[in-house]
Amino acid sequence: MSNKSLFPILLGAGAGLVLLRSKRWWSGARGGHRSRRAAEQSRQAADQTTRRYLMYTIMPVWTAAGFLDWLWHRQTKIETTSGTKESIMHLVMMAEAGAPILTGLFLEMNAGALALMTAGWLMHELTVAWDVSYTVSRRIIYPREQHTHSYMQTIPFDIVATLACLYPEQFLAMVGLGPEKADFKLRFRKPPVPLKDFAAIVAGMGLVSGLPHLEELWRCYRAQQSGVAGRDIPECAQQLYAS
Repeated sequence: MSNKSLFPILLGAGAGLVLLRSKRWWSGARGGHRSRRAAEQSRQAADQTTRRYLMYTIMPVWTAAGFLDWLWHRQTKIETTSGTKESIMHLVMMAEAGAPILTGLFLEMNAGALALMTAGWLMHELTVAWDVSYTVSRRIIYPREQHTHSYMQTIPFDIVATLACLYPEQFLAMVGLGPEKADFKLRFRKPPVPLKDFAAIVAGMGLVSGLPHLEELWRCYRAQQSGVAGRDIPECAQQLYAS
């Protein structure tokens, strides 16, 4: 894991510890009806802002980064170096990173949704480590690709951390802490994401990032069937990283 991707994780963990020690977390239960109503209105406003942030910032950035990642793979001849196995890992990582994003957009936030998002993030991190350990001895990963990875790798964590701060009681309940009972039932948000926005999300992800990676898999498969997979593996990569 690069220093760039590690920094926001450490920053988020520090922020979580500060919030955990704050007595303000438990003040809502002792407040009157008026304070609870104000807190709920504030939560709804923050929730709407987060949804807009996911739709209009996170989704475009993640989709664009996915396209750039595909471009870097193509330029370093993935089909005749690391091949089909790495391409499959890319599709797996897209699904794992997409889980926190789509959960934040479409599901009501509770312990169940937060657990699903956290699982997607953790699985994504494990797959990233597997991908890098497999690829470094077979294909050159230039700085431009590493920099693109730093964005793609931190986005799932950023989403989980943001929503954990908005719903601290359910996040703590998810791990058996705090005053609230964990609610693990998955429900769609009300009101739901508008149909036109949902269509735009699916089209953007599919056309800009998903379809190119499917093309990459097909290209790798054809190279494997033609017997040219692994032909262009750099000798320096094998000498440095092969175990």
